[in-house]
Amino acid sequence: MRILLIHQNFPGQFKRLAPLLLARGHTLVAIGQRALANPPAGLHYIQESGGDQEPPRRLTDPDLERNLQRASRVHQLTLRLREQGFQPDAVIFHSGWGEGLYLRDVWPRAVLIAYPELYARPELLGHGFDPDLPPVGEAVRQAMRRQNFMALAAIADADAAVAPTLFQRDTFPAHLRSRFQVIHEGVDLERARPHPNRHLQLNPNLTLRCGDPVITMVNRTLEPLRGFRALMRALPQIQASHPTVQTLIVGEANGTSYSPPSSHPQGYQGEMLALLGERLDHSRLHFLGRVSYEQLLGLFQVSAAHVYLTYPYALSWSLLEAMACGAPVVGSANAPVNEVIRDGETGLLVPFAEPEALAAAVLRLLNDAPLRQRLGAAGRELVAHRYPHERAADAYEQLILSLQLTATST
Repeated sequence: MRILLIHQNFPGQFKRLAPLLLARGHTLVAIGQRALANPPAGLHYIQESGGDQEPPRRLTDPDLERNLQRASRVHQLTLRLREQGFQPDAVIFHSGWGEGLYLRDVWPRAVLIAYPELYARPELLGHGFDPDLPPVGEAVRQAMRRQNFMALAAIADADAAVAPTLFQRDTFPAHLRSRFQVIHEGVDLERARPHPNRHLQLNPNLTLRCGDPVITMVNRTLEPLRGFRALMRALPQIQASHPTVQTLIVGEANGTSYSPPSSHPQGYQGEMLALLGERLDHSRLHFLGRVSYEQLLGLFQVSAAHVYLTYPYALSWSLLEAMACGAPVVGSANAPVNEVIRDGETGLLVPFAEPEALAAAVLRLLNDAPLRQRLGAAGRELVAHRYPHERAADAYEQLILSLQLTATST
C-alpha cells in the first residue's frame, strides 16, 4: 500500500510503526515539522518550511490561528504530492495541531485515520486531582476548548480514529467513541528486555548492578504531571529507612512538557531540593538529565523499583519499556496506569499524592527480592502479550483494508 504519515513532531507515535510498514513492503511518505537526522531507509520525508523555528507547544496554548496556519502549510505540501502523482491508499495523521483539516479535499478516496490522542479537559492536567494545583482558570478552559476544535474536525472527516489506550479513547465525548480503534504503538521487545548481567558505572566510585537497591524515575522533563514532586517528597523517608539505596532520575531540569513552569529559577528540581534541603542525602540522589535510549534501557534493567506516577493523562512509553525490561513498578492508582498494572500482580499501586504510601511500597520492593522478581517477570509477560510493536502494524494494516472494503461496498 501507499501510506502517508503526518505528525507535527514526526516520528512521534509513529516511531516504531514507520520502520515496520517499510519492512513489510509498503511505500511510505511522511510530513513533519522538524528536521529528521536519521530517517528510516526507504522513507520519503518532507519537512514543513519553517517548522524548526516554531517553538514547542503545550496542550493549553491558545493559538488557534497558529493551528490553522499549520493546516494550510500541510495542505500545500499534500497538493504538491498530488501534483507529483502520489495517491495514498491511506493517510494516518496526528490531528492535534491542524494536520488533518484539508486532507479530504486533497484525496477524497483515501482512507483517513486520525490520531487525536486526547480530548482536552482540565482534569488531564491535574486540576481537581493534584492538591498542589489551584482551581482551573477560565483562560485554561477556553484554550482547551479551542484545542479540541482540531480533533473534532479531524474525527468528522476521518474514516476512523485511533487511540493508544482505553483511557485516552474515553476522554472523548461518549457519542464519538465508536469511531475509535484502540491500537497502542507497542514496544520493541528485542531491545527492551531483561539483562541480568547489566551494570551501570555512574562514576569511578559507583557501579550499580541487577539486585542492587536502585530506584528509577524517567520523565521528559521534571514536572508535577509525571509525579516528580511526589517522589521527591517520599525520598527522605526512603533514604532514612534504607541506608544504601540509590535513586536515579532521568529528565531535563529546565522547562516543562505539560505542567506550568515552576516559580523557582532552577525549575521543579531546584524547587524540591530547596524545599527538602538537608533531609536528603544528595550522595545517593543522581539527576542524569537526558540519556540515550540504550542508557535508558540499562537503567530499567538494573532497577529494583521503577516509580511511575502520573496525572490522568496519556500513558508514557517509559512505563511499558520498564516493564518489558523486567523492572518492578510502583505506579499511581489511577487511569491510565490501571490498564497495565494490577496491584500485587504486575506491580504495586499507590495513591498519587501520598508520599508515605509511595515510600512504603518502594521499601517493600527493596526489601523483598522474591516479590521484585515475581512482579518484574509478570510485568514483562504482560507487555510481551499485549504490546509487541508488530501487533500495531498488523492492526493498522487490517484497519486500512477493512475501511477500503467498506468504501467499495457502499
